[in-house]
Amino acid sequence: MNAKVEPTHSANGALPDIAKLVLAGLLAFGGAVTYYWFADQWPTWTRVLMVLAGIGAGVAVALTSGPGAQLQKFLRDSQIEVRKVVWPTRQETWQTTLIVGVAVLIIGILIWIIDMLLAWAVRLMMG
Repeated sequence: MNAKVEPTHSANGALPDIAKLVLAGLLAFGGAVTYYWFADQWPTWTRVLMVLAGIGAGVAVALTSGPGAQLQKFLRDSQIEVRKVVWPTRQETWQTTLIVGVAVLIIGILIWIIDMLLAWAVRLMMG
């Protein structure tokens, strides 16, 4: 388990990161604005490409910021952890599914029996 603490960014690195994130937001927003701005002049597929290009450029700029680097590191570490997972075999999956199905069936029958008993008791009390 990786539990080392990463140092936080200094105050000097915060301003450029904020500027990059604002620029990333503006690029993504700009892509959406072009979709509506050129609604009468460009075909739909071109406008959709402009939206995707704006979002792509925004993501690219955002990933160069401090939080973007932290996100990339998190994703790499997550990928390493997923490789460590021992996945069940096909037989284990079927057995577990069968156990869950039987348990649901038994609990359903028990709830039905309790419901019938309570309905009988209420009818008995109500006359």
